[in-house]
Amino acid sequence: MGLTQEELAEKVGVSKSAIAKWETDGGLPDRDNLKKIAKVMDVSVDDLYRIIERTGMKGKDFSINITTEVIAALESYGYRVIKPNDEMR
Repeated sequence: MGLTQEELAEKVGVSKSAIAKWETDGGLPDRDNLKKIAKVMDVSVDDLYRIIERTGMKGKDFSINITTEVIAALESYGYRVIKPNDEMR
């Protein structure tokens, strides 16, 4: 889109360092920020996922060691946290 990190950060309502982190595999935007990015880019969130898959992000290991407090927070927002040894039910 020709936006700088600072310009995108302003449009999404996050810091420039957050944009830099997302661009350098330091993490992924949360659900709300994904929606904002999709709106700025005039695409759907599904389209963003497809873009991520096409750019080689598919298959990357995004596993991290998180505390029970973080898991509880994620679950309170509707995410289902699956531990590596848990099976999908």
